[in-house]
Amino acid sequence: MVNQLIKALPRCFKGLFVLVPVILLSSPFVFAHNVVGGVYALGSLIEGEAGFSNGDMAKPGTAVKILDSNGALIAETSTDEEGIFSYQATRRIDHHFLLDLSSGHVLKLVLPADELPENLSSEAKSVAQTAVPSVDKTLSGSDARIDSEKLQQMIEKAVAKQVKPLRKELSAYKEKASLQDVLGGLGYIFGLCGIGIWIRQRKQEQDLKDKQRQEQARATVS
Repeated sequence: MVNQLIKALPRCFKGLFVLVPVILLSSPFVFAHNVVGGVYALGSLIEGEAGFSNGDMAKPGTAVKILDSNGALIAETSTDEEGIFSYQATRRIDHHFLLDLSSGHVLKLVLPADELPENLSSEAKSVAQTAVPSVDKTLSGSDARIDSEKLQQMIEKAVAKQVKPLRKELSAYKEKASLQDVLGGLGYIFGLCGIGIWIRQRKQEQDLKDKQRQEQARATVS
């Protein structure tokens, strides 16, 4: 069993030298180049942000494609100077956001339909249907009241503003922890190979000593 392990050591290291770069390059947790982001619904307004786990945000003007579940293009927008983008939803469907952050870094985000208001239809509306109805009532300063829907949107917007930094930090921590798990696993493998090399050296030393004893014994007999 030990001899089989010793013979396998060169192949083990050869495999590691090939495997390590492949893991690090193909893993989605590649150091500071991890892409992170999120999308949030504030009523019918969808806001999102994109960047990297090292804290850098997406470049201003980064294109954002908005697709439906079938991959059909709904609209296009772009990020601002803080890596934030927004879109006013007109349908209660799943919205898929696709961002190309350059250098092969693509970020895909999804906002489920159930996070959008129920008063939005799941079907596309015509121009006549989407026209804003005229308001036939006047509001004075004392009589103006914020309806429940607007109040809910204001609350959601305030909460989202506070939650955004936390979401970003959690995403960055998750990416960092995953990378540490990968490196920890590689370290464990190298450790096992190191033990194998030590066993091999010990065996070689013992074989050399046995050979020297045999030669001394032969010299004494002769």
